Amino acid sequence: MAVVVPAIPGIEGLAPGDGPSVRTYAGGDSFLSAPSCSVWSADLCLNSKGDEASDSLTLREVEQGAALPDADADDEAPEATPEPEPWGSMAVRPGDTLIALANWFGLTPFELAVINGASVDDTLVIGQTLVIPLPESQVVVPPTPDIEPAPVAVEPEPTPPPVVVAPPTPPPPTSGPWTTDEIVAAICSLPWPCERMVAIAACESGLRPDAVNPAGYYGLFQINHWFAGWDNPWTNAQTAYYEKYLPSLQAGGDGTAPWPHCRYY
Repeated sequence: MAVVVPAIPGIEGLAPGDGPSVRTYAGGDSFLSAPSCSVWSADLCLNSKGDEASDSLTLREVEQGAALPDADADDEAPEATPEPEPWGSMAVRPGDTLIALANWFGLTPFELAVINGASVDDTLVIGQTLVIPLPESQVVVPPTPDIEPAPVAVEPEPTPPPVVVAPPTPPPPTSGPWTTDEIVAAICSLPWPCERMVAIAACESGLRPDAVNPAGYYGLFQINHWFAGWDNPWTNAQTAYYEKYLPSLQAGGDGTAPWPHCRYY
């Protein structure tokens, strides 16, 4: 005889013929056939295995809103790698040096030079951008260097040679003839080497105040131009001192140079 399977409570929305098929076997037992079992009705299948049922959602769990298992639920999403913080930089100021900046930032001068494509011996240019190989948030610009003004080289003014000023001399005699003592007194009235200049005058003119050379030399010291009083020993000696002896003394240190032939007498 046929066995009638009563309606299964708790399954809503199943139309007749949508449920599991019914088969009758000898002995009076009835089964839900295996092909009719699915994920939605696994807990109703009499011949389903426990392990398979435990891995599936029951119909009651689906009706209560449980979500189907996600195959990728066990895969953890990879954590995003944070982007590295950019390096800092600064503009070179007057007085900044590679060694001082490297010490301030805790670097070696070689590290700071290499990262900026320079050499340790290079001189920094004011205004150039210097890359600091540290995170930007850690870069603190050092205080502005104290710059002392460079000393200005002042060339000392040349010291002029000492000027020998002749002492006041008594007025010359108004007329001659002149004695040898008067001629020597006129020569020795000036601040030059008396004996040497007397010897030069004796060599040049024979101690004759009125000596004249046809080439244009006049008086005791044979001055090479005519002047008033050239035959007066006092006037001739003073002209020789101020025009010849003193300029030669200041220029070369030897006032007797204007008389090259007689200076060694």
